[in-house]
Amino acid sequence: MKRLIVVTLLLLLAGCGGEGGDNGVAMPDDEIMQLASDSRVMRLEGIVERTDILLVPNVHMSYSVLGEKTTASFPDISCSMDTCAGVGVKLNLAATILTGLIDPNIDISVNEANLQSREDGFDAAFIEGDLGALDLGMLLTDITIDEIPDALGYGFWGEHGMAGLVLADGPFSARTASIPFSGNMKMAIPFAFGDVSGTNPGGTGGATWTGIAEVVALRTFRRQEGIATLTIPDLAQPTVSVGIDDVAGNPIGKPTWTNLPLVKGRFEYVDAGDDYVEGNFHGANHSEAYGVFDTDNFTGSFGAKRDTEQAN
Repeated sequence: MKRLIVVTLLLLLAGCGGEGGDNGVAMPDDEIMQLASDSRVMRLEGIVERTDILLVPNVHMSYSVLGEKTTASFPDISCSMDTCAGVGVKLNLAATILTGLIDPNIDISVNEANLQSREDGFDAAFIEGDLGALDLGMLLTDITIDEIPDALGYGFWGEHGMAGLVLADGPFSARTASIPFSGNMKMAIPFAFGDVSGTNPGGTGGATWTGIAEVVALRTFRRQEGIATLTIPDLAQPTVSVGIDDVAGNPIGKPTWTNLPLVKGRFEYVDAGDDYVEGNFHGANHSEAYGVFDTDNFTGSFGAKRDTEQAN
């Protein structure tokens, strides 16, 4: 119980640090536990306990060593509950970022944590800290990590799910085959999870879900908050269109994310390489939806709440 409480608040909430882990001042344990006892975090703990789906579209990395810049991504990731794996990647979220916050055996510290209730009905959190070499080492299994970048996390949740980003940005050093090297690294991991409905929304007329998108521009690894809109024109024959826009209303999502088939409350569009969106409706009454996306320019996650009260 105690582990899942903070697990959840600081869950994949880490996001784009930059100062270097040694420059941060770790929060006192009593302040972290005060956050852990907040009713909003307790509600998030309940979501974690009920979670039956975890979505991670990609792990994007960019690093520079001795002036040479390299970019890498790991799109072929398959997730089951709280563990994701793919070619060259093993990402166990619960065992690293989550439990590491309260497990002294895992090298992670929290420098700053902010919790807020939003007018749109979501609760949100921001975390800045040091992920620890263990977490990054799980992604880069062929090297030994000596220094890792700071990390920050952005996440938001409703009653039935959570979405957000884990970002890292800063200096790193490592060794491979006993050869040391160092440079700067950026990393972005979007995610979404929760208890899915398992059925399609039903009824008459149409319905709309609106909410938040957490977006990373892949050229700069800069994070921005956007707007998510999901629309079902005809609930009797449901297909869903997904719109992801920036705060100025400019589209980030792809035109292909239109009239997507719904199967047991799940929707997906995949065009290998630069056009992917996946999500689910959540809750027995389909009151929320959460998902992830990956394009040639952006990656991120989204969550939305139903705008109107209609039969399901």
